[in-house]
Amino acid sequence: MTEPYDPLASVQAAGPPGTISFIYGLPDTATFPVAELKHCYDRVFEENSELALQYAPEQGYGPLIDFLRDKIQRDEGIRIERPQMTLTGGAAQGLDHLCTMLTRSGDTVLVEAPTYRDSLELLRNHGLELVSVPTDQDGLIVDDLMSTLDSLEKEGEKPRFLYTIPTFQNPGGLTLSEERRRALINMSAQRDLLIVEDDVYFDIAFKPLDVTPLFTLAHGKNVVRLGSFSKIIAPGLRLGWVSGPPEIIDSLIQSGLRCMGGGANPVTANAISFFCQEGHLDSHLAKVKPVYKQRRDVMVETLRSTMPGGVSWTEPEGGFFIWLTLPDDLLSVDIEAWAKEAGVWVPPGDLFFAGPPPGQHIRMAFSYVHPDKIRRGITQLARVIKGKLLVPGE
Repeated sequence: MTEPYDPLASVQAAGPPGTISFIYGLPDTATFPVAELKHCYDRVFEENSELALQYAPEQGYGPLIDFLRDKIQRDEGIRIERPQMTLTGGAAQGLDHLCTMLTRSGDTVLVEAPTYRDSLELLRNHGLELVSVPTDQDGLIVDDLMSTLDSLEKEGEKPRFLYTIPTFQNPGGLTLSEERRRALINMSAQRDLLIVEDDVYFDIAFKPLDVTPLFTLAHGKNVVRLGSFSKIIAPGLRLGWVSGPPEIIDSLIQSGLRCMGGGANPVTANAISFFCQEGHLDSHLAKVKPVYKQRRDVMVETLRSTMPGGVSWTEPEGGFFIWLTLPDDLLSVDIEAWAKEAGVWVPPGDLFFAGPPPGQHIRMAFSYVHPDKIRRGITQLARVIKGKLLVPGE
């Protein structure tokens, strides 16, 4: 039976009344540029209605593609031609479409340990065999990746691609170091390994980035990069893009999905094109990044002042997430249950591993929680952890 539509579902993502939830990595609804978006949608219906309400070209709305190409050239110093990009219904649809076109059930795909749990589910839905590659504070461990490739080669297996979130990773908040990025690109060329770079948090940097996107380092060769307006404007737009080698982009454009349905979300693509061309994207990012930075700062400061010894965490320079690591004698699934009794909701890190999880991690999303609630929630979580450390036999 279908659940009835709940107009308050997005509000309840913050947790039931009286609780504090660090579960959902959502943009804060208060940051949504409603007036600017309304103005841009009004322009679409006043100026572009016949175009926007019709099936769009399979590649997507050209002026928006051109804006994104110019933005990448401005920000990253690489020129992307039109055959290297297509619009999608968000990064999730981009990844799903890549799986449809590039893989078959039973194929092997490499993933980070940990990585985004919904991506794991999407890959599993395609019947793919997932092989994990460990990470540390500098991101994906390239030496371990090479060892994994050697082992798979001995078994006669060649992975279809590596799925990675190299910048402000979900769930860890980790950023792959520049040194490892270059090593990864070199290894990718040597081993003919396609990389799918999920880079939806790239523009949510709290200070100037000192790393280069994998796609840029590879000059667009052997790397497919996913982008999205979901995190940088609003998820309900359901609009993103894929950039990559022309032959892969062409396979997406010529696919049954695009030939049957046309370009992704043409009304919204027209509106977002106006939004970007009028300068709203840059001004919006300038407004929202300090909001998320403040929440990151509050979470880190409260963790430092409340957590007992033996608990550690990442301190990301962007994105939405902090990765908490518990002492070896505590399990995140137990802390999840005890914290919920205390009114704090946290997701155990076990959900973010394709293989057996270590059991001591918790993903803490700060993007959707007001600073006062962050302080109270972290303080309460610290009390729970301290209490359980004092009763190790419980």
